[in-house]
Amino acid sequence: MELTQLRYFRAAAEANNFSEAAEKIHISQPALSLAVKKLEEELGIPLFERSKNKINLNDAGRLALTYAEAVLTKADEMKSTFRQFVRRNDMLSLGFCDPGPMRFSVPRLQKANPDISITSGLFDSEENLEFLLLAHKYDAIVSLRRPEHEAIETVPFAREELLLSVPVGHPLASRKSVCLHHERNLKLINYSGDGAFVRQIKPFTEWLAGKFGMKTYDDYFVFRQLLNDNELICFTTKLVCNYRNDGDDRVIIPLEDEGLKAVYFFSYLKSNRKYVSPLLERMER
Repeated sequence: MELTQLRYFRAAAEANNFSEAAEKIHISQPALSLAVKKLEEELGIPLFERSKNKINLNDAGRLALTYAEAVLTKADEMKSTFRQFVRRNDMLSLGFCDPGPMRFSVPRLQKANPDISITSGLFDSEENLEFLLLAHKYDAIVSLRRPEHEAIETVPFAREELLLSVPVGHPLASRKSVCLHHERNLKLINYSGDGAFVRQIKPFTEWLAGKFGMKTYDDYFVFRQLLNDNELICFTTKLVCNYRNDGDDRVIIPLEDEGLKAVYFFSYLKSNRKYVSPLLERMER
């Protein structure tokens, strides 16, 4: 017994006519009739009541159709599952709450896993992390909030913190760390950004704007030109330093102010662990 026989039998049962069934599934009528006849011979019983221009299932045929439907459904499920298996071994989709960890990690992940095509995207809010995974919007996500669901597994991914980018000739350049709450009369600029970490430190940046008159720029070209000023201090982050170079004439200094550090988490469905975990195991750290 073959799946093809069952498919031809089902087509004939649905059409109640061999010729119409053959035309529907794009084979010849003799080929379909022969397949049904062989199925009847294997089962040892006729499955149709035949007339000149029409066929109808008999009691045995209706029972056989029930089994055929079940077998074909399982066969289709099996093919679909293995198509997903092949896809998951060839391609993974990652979602990020911030551009920083995305720009930092995706090139590294891709280099460490050349046999996998990694796609990435940003999501706007951390409110629906569970939905993003349970609805298979992404195979894995990187976020500041841990998703809360028994089907989801989460591990630490990367640490982030706000840093100062200071000209080498600036009085602060020799410091090992700086607390801006204790400083005065600094010329600060900031490049605007978006994402979960930016939202987390927003109260701090708003305070800086009030205390120091800090200006924020949304044009990176303009912002980058301002870095040539040997009095202007700007901000960067631990992850951004991996792909944005403020120049050899600047030094990066940690900040002592509170609330400027964060941990990103890598989350995925437990059922996808074998597809996703190799990204972390083989990533260059």
